[in-house]
Parts: sequence; C-alpha cells; structure tokens
Amino acid sequence: MNKPLSLHQFVTGAMPGNAIYNEAVIMRDALRRWGFRAEIYAERIHPSLRGAARPYTRYRPNGEPVLFHYSLGSRLSDDLLQLSGPLILRYHNVTPPRLMAGMAPWLRDGAAKGRRDLPLFAARTSLALADSAYNQRDLTAAGFERTAVLPLIQPEDLFQAQPAPSFLARFRDGRVNLLFVGRIAPNKRQEDVMKTLYAYRQINPSARLLLAGSEGGAGMYGRWLRRFARQYDLEKDVFFLGQVTQAELAALYRASHIFVCMSEHEGFGNPLVESMRFDLPVMAYAAAAVPETLGGAGILVKEKRYPVIAETIHLLQTDETFRQAVIAGQRERAAAFQQKKLLAQFQTYVSQRHRK
Repeated sequence: MNKPLSLHQFVTGAMPGNAIYNEAVIMRDALRRWGFRAEIYAERIHPSLRGAARPYTRYRPNGEPVLFHYSLGSRLSDDLLQLSGPLILRYHNVTPPRLMAGMAPWLRDGAAKGRRDLPLFAARTSLALADSAYNQRDLTAAGFERTAVLPLIQPEDLFQAQPAPSFLARFRDGRVNLLFVGRIAPNKRQEDVMKTLYAYRQINPSARLLLAGSEGGAGMYGRWLRRFARQYDLEKDVFFLGQVTQAELAALYRASHIFVCMSEHEGFGNPLVESMRFDLPVMAYAAAAVPETLGGAGILVKEKRYPVIAETIHLLQTDETFRQAVIAGQRERAAAFQQKKLLAQFQTYVSQRHRK
C-alpha cells in the first residue's frame, strides 16, 4: 500500500482573520480532499487556534516537501532553511523596513531579516509562488529560477456571513462612511485616508472614517495617528475599530459607501478584492501591487490631491450611473479571484512538484 503524500504548511503567525493564515487553512483543507496529509505549523499561535495549528517545534522532518508562507524573517525561517526536503515558498511580500518607522522593533527587525534572507531560499526552493506579479519581481531579483503567480486565495465565508446587527445599527444612520481595512501600520498611510476624510468633509460635513485593523505592533505610529486625528479636529469622526470579527467586517463592508486605500506598499491588497466582491466602490492610490490587483477596475489615484479625491467621492455619492459603472467593472475583475479557480491552479502546481 502506497504511503499517503504529505504537504505540511508553515506560517509565522496563526492569527484569527489573518489573510495568510486564512489561505493556509483553505490550502490545508483542499490538500486533504486531494488525499494529502496536511497540517499547519506556526511560530506564534493565537489561543483560539490552538489545535487548529501546531507549534512548528513539534514538526519532525523526514525529507518530505513542505510549503512555507514567507512574510517575515524569524527563527522559523532560519530553521526551515536547514531542512533537506523540497520546499515550496509562498511569497506574500515583506514590507520594506523604511516604511515601518514607529512600529514595534520585533516587526521592523523581522521585516529587515525577511528581505535580507530571501535570496538564501532561492537555491532551496523547488517552486516559489508569488501572490502577484509585483511580488514575483522580488523573487526574480533574489535569484529564484522557478516562479509563478497565484493570487491570494480568500475564504468564502466572509461573503456569506450574517452582518453584525450592532455594527449595522451603529453605522447605517444616514452618514457617509469611508472605510479602510488593514493593520495600523505606516506603510498603510492611514493618515492619508484621514486627509481624504478632511477634504471630503468640506463637501459633506457629516462624513466619517471607519478604520478596521489590528493595532498589534503599531507602537508609536498608532498613538501618533490619534494625535493626527485631533490635529485635524477629526477625533469624533474617525473610528479606530481594531481587529473586528467576521460578522463585524461583513457589516462594515455593507454599511460603507466607499473603500479608500492610500497605502504606499501592498504586495497584493486583500481588502481591495473583498470590497469589489461586496460591491463597494474602491478608490486606491496606485502604488506597488494595487494597480495589478484592481486590474483596471475601481478608481486609481495617481496623485494624492485630496480636494480632487474628495470631489470624486462626492461624484460617486451623487451620480448613480457613475457609481454603478464602477461597481460593474469591479464585479468583472473580482471574478478572477474565485476560490475554485485559484485552487485548481494550486492543485496543478502541487501535482507538478510531486511528479518531479
């Protein structure tokens, strides 16, 4: 009797709502359906996920292939470099440390190590899967020879979730809601989203901004953002909601009127796709992988001219024909990220690696 194939995954952190961990779960479940032995091993595990993910120190290597979700340098990355078996590297990008000023030292150090150590994995990797062509260029520059693009795979349950009634009641009150979803971090440029709100409030004084995202590791930057909001007299109109539940996130997407992204660095931009799937118009700064992820949909901002951005938001709110045209383009683009389609690509890559 043939021994079952195995493909275990490694992530730096197993955290609820984390896009990388969510993808690892989708991949694990698919691998099991395809007859593989598949577990998720992590360096850090949230208490609610103990049992779903295993401490990576419990892994016992035996020369089998493994898949590493690469996003930070750490002790885990050092240890995986020492394995002798085939390695598939899933590259989610590493934020340049220069864009992380004010964040917790462990995050800045992990980013610096992640970018510094990436070339070390080139010779060890049988296949490197980037979640955008933008990320693939990082791999090529680091010396990887066998690369491919596989967009980030999203869970479907967010789009089927019952929105949290408390959030709907709180934010569906007739005011225009600008939304941004993403961890509190300097590269995300939440202050530039606040500037957008400030400019738009010159047209619509009741508008507000909803910021959903973890503040873990935000350090001085998180505190500075609150001072920034006070400086612009926005402290009552900018809501720092922290890490939200799936039901709360679904409610935010449904209660908001536009998704505003002013980020300077995105390796993919998962909330852009989520917004498109929720029929929420997207306005995003054209940096890093953002234009690629939007693929001609949404509204790309080439320059951060806030009065112009505000006028465009106003147009979206007052011209229904324009709004519906934006939504129609986003629906068409969002179809490229269907989970079934992306899992079929993933299965092809896995099968090719195991035949070698």
